[in-house]
Amino acid sequence: MKGPGIRTFILTAGIIVIILSAGCEEEQVRDNQKARVIAAENIQMKNLLQQRDSEIEKLKEQHKSELKKQEGLLIKCQEEKKALEEQLTEKYEGRLNEFIENLGKENVKLHQENENLKLQVEKLKAELEEIKKPAAQPDTPL
Repeated sequence: MKGPGIRTFILTAGIIVIILSAGCEEEQVRDNQKARVIAAENIQMKNLLQQRDSEIEKLKEQHKSELKKQEGLLIKCQEEKKALEEQLTEKYEGRLNEFIENLGKENVKLHQENENLKLQVEKLKAELEEIKKPAAQPDTPL
């Protein structure tokens, strides 16, 4: 009994070792497959992140470019605004000065006319007084 018992024991132990090693290999194969899937997913995610990063950088560059363009337009508009304000100021100052000059001339003209009218009124008063004087004097023989 020692012989067949030992043989059975060794045979059973060998089968168990083979089954365990086969099970370990299957488990190891499954772990390797999982590791490969995880590695592939990691590579895919890494590539996606790199694509997103490059898209973000591209958008940043586009934004920066657009911002510079808008700043240039803003500066151009400010310069145009300043030029227009200067033109308007010069134009209205010129028109205002011309208007004031014309008013001054008109004022001088009216002042002279007023003085002339005053002189005429004084002459007419003097003539009226002359006319009234002989009428007021009694008749003198001629």
